[in-house]
Amino acid sequence: MARRIAIPSKRLALKIVGPRDEFLATRIQRAEVSSNTPSTDIDELGNPLHAGTVEDIPTVSVPFSAFDTGVKIFSILTGTDRSAYPGAGVDIGELGNIDAVIYIREDSVATYAKSVHAKKLRIQDFTFSYSVDGEGTEDYTATGTERRYFKYNVVVEKFSTGTTSFSLADTPVTLKNGDKCLSVILDGDYLEEVASGPATGQYSVSGTTLTTFDSRVSQLIAIYHEASGGDTWTDVSDSTMPAAIQGKDIEIEISANLIPRVQSITINGNLNVTEVREMGNDKLVGYQSQVPSVEGSFTVLDTDEELIDLLTYGSIGSGETEFALNEYEDTAELPLEIQLTNPASGSQILKTIYIPTIKVVGDSYTANVNDNAVQVFNFKSTTGACIIYSGARV
Repeated sequence: MARRIAIPSKRLALKIVGPRDEFLATRIQRAEVSSNTPSTDIDELGNPLHAGTVEDIPTVSVPFSAFDTGVKIFSILTGTDRSAYPGAGVDIGELGNIDAVIYIREDSVATYAKSVHAKKLRIQDFTFSYSVDGEGTEDYTATGTERRYFKYNVVVEKFSTGTTSFSLADTPVTLKNGDKCLSVILDGDYLEEVASGPATGQYSVSGTTLTTFDSRVSQLIAIYHEASGGDTWTDVSDSTMPAAIQGKDIEIEISANLIPRVQSITINGNLNVTEVREMGNDKLVGYQSQVPSVEGSFTVLDTDEELIDLLTYGSIGSGETEFALNEYEDTAELPLEIQLTNPASGSQILKTIYIPTIKVVGDSYTANVNDNAVQVFNFKSTTGACIIYSGARV
């Protein structure tokens, strides 16, 4: 068979495996898997060459970007049931561990040419971006320490029946480390593989039978490299969501006031993920999220003093006629709300991003010849809370 010229984007797909569900992700615009193995050169007195090198624990980074069309991706990343999304919303603090699989399709037949798997990645940061003349996007970066390339398909199976014994659909290929599965996630917790007789927090695989010690409550997800290489490729498709949502269908409110002339808004979140290591272990114990930080900026066309009045005094009708920079510090903390509406209906709110308390931390005013004057306001969440709602906030 002749070597293919290259691999176009239509022949690749990203699958996200969260604590509860897996999702052949739609509207993905960019995905990347990169790795780095830190090394240190060792020198010594009297030696004109390096004595050798020592290598640290590798790192894997998986950033991906998608058009923002609802809560599907966010629900997978937080382990939230999409069909029973909480009415009170889900905070960004629930972003946790995921596995990521990139599939590559054969060029002429609908089978898998190869696949890439990254295990137990921790969501490190995110960005929500919206503009007046572009499509809304959501970007995430996940970090971990394990990545593998495979010849065949990486199978993801979810079991919602069974207690401690589960029958896999395919025979796993034994990995070089002796394991049969890449990941097994029981009710949101990653299990450790053993040869036989699993104890709590462990599982074993014999043939196509996977056995756990702990009983399934909700679901078990098994991920493995299958041996046959005959699985059929599935195209990415989802007609239940818009193709994209542009700025004309995105509204910004601050303290229940609809903000006019908004040109763009960006929210950046950092989960402040830290590595947990221990002596005598050549792998990371895991990652721990600290208190998150949420900040951003929005750009508006200048029209009058109402917005600066709102951001300074918490009202568009305070009666004040002077607005000093240091008065931002005295402002009552204000809620920020972003609503994404289905362009097909013009009224159905698909997603709401809500920051309960923001404070302006800086601004700029720019005027250029033959252009409109613009103001940029930088803000941060004073608590670190950022809540995502399916539909309108209630």
